[in-house]
Amino acid sequence: MLVPIDLADALLTAELLQLQRLAYRQEAELIGYPDLPPLKEGLPELMDSGETMLGWRVDGELQGAVGFIEDGDGILICRLVVSPTVQRRGVAMQLVNAVLDWVGAQPLRVSTAAANTPALALYAKLGFKPVRTSQTPDGLALVSLLHTG
Repeated sequence: MLVPIDLADALLTAELLQLQRLAYRQEAELIGYPDLPPLKEGLPELMDSGETMLGWRVDGELQGAVGFIEDGDGILICRLVVSPTVQRRGVAMQLVNAVLDWVGAQPLRVSTAAANTPALALYAKLGFKPVRTSQTPDGLALVSLLHTG
């Protein structure tokens, strides 16, 4: 079930941080990039992120979450995490669809590693189009995607 996550609540945010670390460790292995920045994020940074956060909870367990912010260009998905134990069961799709419903006609942007084929497939299935590729200073290839409704 879709639930809001109040980042001012340290216990909820700590639960989210634990889930985030599990999910991003798995992604780091998948894309061959162990220095993924979210793995270095601590509780204070997450609590101060300014993101609107939605979670997916089943039987009391936080199974996934999506964080997004509004900026001058529409809405940006900052993070999308799903527990490795429930991946490929539609949790990420439910979360992204919730953001799409939230933003209405506003443009929705997201970036992911070019090697993250599961994420790219999810975003393509939901109507996102690649708009730009880039590379971090240490060589991680990224793809920026856009959903315009």
